[in-house]
Amino acid sequence: MPTALLNPLPLSPLETRQQQLIEANRLEYGYRYDLLNFADKDRLATAKAERRELLQWLEQHAAFGYAGTKVDCTSLSPGCRHCGDGGWSCLFVNGRCNGQCFYCPTPQDDSGPPVTNGLAFIDPDEYADYVAKLGFSGVSISGGEPLLTPDLSLSFLRAVRKRCGEKIHLWLYTNGTMLTADLCSRLKDAGLDEIRFDLGAVRYNLKKLRLAIGSIPTVTVEIPAVPEDEELLKLKMVEMAEAGVKHLNLHQMRLTPHNFAPLTARGYTFLHGEKVTLLESELCALRMVRFGLEQGIPLPVNYCSFTFKRRFQLAASRRRAALSICGSSESVTEPGFLRTLTATDVSYSETALLQSPSYRAPFDKIVLASGRSLYLERRPLSLEPELSEDELTALQDGKPPERLAGFERIESGLADYF
Repeated sequence: MPTALLNPLPLSPLETRQQQLIEANRLEYGYRYDLLNFADKDRLATAKAERRELLQWLEQHAAFGYAGTKVDCTSLSPGCRHCGDGGWSCLFVNGRCNGQCFYCPTPQDDSGPPVTNGLAFIDPDEYADYVAKLGFSGVSISGGEPLLTPDLSLSFLRAVRKRCGEKIHLWLYTNGTMLTADLCSRLKDAGLDEIRFDLGAVRYNLKKLRLAIGSIPTVTVEIPAVPEDEELLKLKMVEMAEAGVKHLNLHQMRLTPHNFAPLTARGYTFLHGEKVTLLESELCALRMVRFGLEQGIPLPVNYCSFTFKRRFQLAASRRRAALSICGSSESVTEPGFLRTLTATDVSYSETALLQSPSYRAPFDKIVLASGRSLYLERRPLSLEPELSEDELTALQDGKPPERLAGFERIESGLADYF
C-alpha cells in the first residue's frame, strides 16, 4: 500500500473547520445530505472567478459594510441600519402564511403565540416594556403573514410606539395579498415607519404595493435572489423605482429541511457552510447590485448575504444579552461574548436571554413592569488548551492570538465556496 495512504497529510485549520461544518449539516439532513448537488471542483473554480470579478467591480462602485458581508451599503433602509447595528427586535406575530413560496425556509403552520428569540409575548404592553428595557432601537412585525391577523399586529405596533415614542423605528413584513387602502391607513396611524413586501409571493406584481406608496413613509421590497427570475427582476427594478419603492433587499437563498424538495427539484448547486446555501443565488444577487449601479436605476439594491445574517444577527443577540449582565471587571467582545481578563487568565461566556433558567449555568433576572421575569444565563466557554503566557500577554496588549479570533472579532468577507 502506498505510504501516502498510510500516512495522509494532516488537515489545515481551515480544512478541519470545513469538515466540522459538513458533518454538522450531515447530522441535520441525514442520508439526504450526500444526495445534494454540491459544486464540484470545476464549478467552484468558475464560481470563484465570477464572484471575484464581481466583487472587484463592486469595490470600485459600491459600499461594503459589516465586515464585507453586505453590499451595497450606500443607502440602506432605516430598518437595515438598525438590524446591522444590533438594535433590532423581530416579533413573529403569527406562524401562518397564505403564500406558497417554494423558497420559504419554514413550514408556516404554527398556531403559537407571538414570539421573539424564543420568548413568547401574549400581551403587547409587556412586549413593549421588553423592547424598552433591553434598549432596542428598531422593531419589526413578521410572521407568517402578519396581515392575516391585522388587529393583533396593529396592537403590538401601537403598544411599542406608545411605550418607546418616536425614537423607535417600526417596520412590517408582508406578501401584500391582504393589504387594503384602509389597512394602510390604520398601519400608518399605528406608527408604522416602513413596510417590506415579499413580491416573490405574487410573481413581482406591484398592485398591492402601490397602495402603500404615499401612505407608509418607507416602502421596501425584500425578496430572495431567485436565479431563474434574474431577467424579470431587471425589468421590475425599473418599475419599482418608478412606483416609489425606496429600497430593494436581496437575500441569499438557503436550504432547510422544509424547502428541501422544491429546491432540489430545481437543480440548484449547493454550497457547504454554516448552513447549506445556494451558489446561484449569491451570484445572482451580486449581478443585480452591479446591474442597478451600471444602469443608474434610482433604486438602492442591498445584498443581504446569509453570512451577514449568521455573523451579525447572532452577534447582536449575544451582545444585547451580554451588555445587560456585564460586570465592572468584564467586557463584551465584537461577536457578543462576555470576556473576563485578569493579569493571569482570561475566560469567555455566552449569555442567553431565556423564559426560564436551565439551572445548568449561573443566571441573573430581569423583571418587566408586568412582574414577569426573564433570565440572563451565563454559559462558560472552555479554552483548550489554556492560554500560554505569551498568548495572554498578546491579548492584554490588544492583539488576540488567532485561535481566539472567534471570541474576539467577527470574521470578515463573504463565505468561502467549498
